[in-house]
Amino acid sequence: MGFFDSFVEGFNSAKKTRENREIIEMYHDLHDYDTDYRKKAFDNTDSNNGWYTCPRCGKKFRKKQMHVDHIVPQSKGGDNSRYNLQVMCPHCNCSKRDSMADTERDLVRRRQELKRQDEEDLEFLNSISRKRR
Repeated sequence: MGFFDSFVEGFNSAKKTRENREIIEMYHDLHDYDTDYRKKAFDNTDSNNGWYTCPRCGKKFRKKQMHVDHIVPQSKGGDNSRYNLQVMCPHCNCSKRDSMADTERDLVRRRQELKRQDEEDLEFLNSISRKRR
């Protein structure tokens, strides 16, 4: 394989990666309009076979036991985007109430979680694309 062939293959690979990233972004854009914010929160939170870890206390709970928290409270302008939702245990969520004390830390952690999930999704789509060639 010559230089040009490897260049074209690399270009096509980069194009597929960009297309797959766009697919992920379109998927999330579609789900931003979901009215069921609880479903959205759980769909965008990692679980260990149905067990969820509270980001505050670190304890593990089943889905039915968990609450969905708005990182920026709705009373202070928070929305239902996946970036503003986190799954918390009832005790931590009720004790937080509409406090903004840990908002910045929670938002940074949440963005990192979602970025990692998006990277995993992208790697999965890229692996499927490679297998189809």
